[in-house]
Amino acid sequence: MLKACHLHLFYQPNLHLGTHSLNEEETRHCLRVLRHQIGDQVHVTNGKGMIAKVLITSVNCKECYFEIISNEKSDKKSFHQHLAIAPTKQTERMEWFVEKACELGVDEISFIKTKNTERTKLKLDRLEKKTISALKQSKGSFKTILNPLINFDTFIQNTRKNPRYIASVQPELPHLITCLTPESHQIILIGPEGDFTSHEFGKALEKGYKPISLGEKILRTETAGIMSAMAVNLIHHY
Repeated sequence: MLKACHLHLFYQPNLHLGTHSLNEEETRHCLRVLRHQIGDQVHVTNGKGMIAKVLITSVNCKECYFEIISNEKSDKKSFHQHLAIAPTKQTERMEWFVEKACELGVDEISFIKTKNTERTKLKLDRLEKKTISALKQSKGSFKTILNPLINFDTFIQNTRKNPRYIASVQPELPHLITCLTPESHQIILIGPEGDFTSHEFGKALEKGYKPISLGEKILRTETAGIMSAMAVNLIHHY
């Protein structure tokens, strides 16, 4: 399999559409940082399941051209992990969360604006770069989907009827790992450090969200997100 090879991995989202070159940023990393040159072999993924082994054929300061030697299409996982999380005030903490969640294979991240959300604007392009970096570092073939900031009420109104959970610091709730349904589309709500309001919590319950605990300790928002991702991975041995 292509994944077994230790070639450097690069990202070209239109690989499956016949685009056989890297963009300026990927080219800079390929040529200037990793010192690749014409004749070298590397891997390229489109972040949608396709990984190709390619040969670098020509370069300039803005683009690196290649031809495909071989490629393979990975199957999607038997489950879909969707985390909806309230952004933290400190940008670097949210960037850390996105990077680690992507490395853990979280399929989709939505950012929700609650009453206690500390940050109401996000630089999604910067977070997208974190997903690409994590995809390449972890040798993945599916890039995590990032959704723009959305109001809490709007998000839960549009939620599909899949297993849905809302993390809470309320006492005597079942732990997430005991509630998860294997091989399904899991949606987990992670609130801000001030937690969801009682109104928001009630709204979520009305929409079929099951209240769960992430353990005895009160966790930071980004830690709660990673804990949730790990719980889903553990029940799937992923």
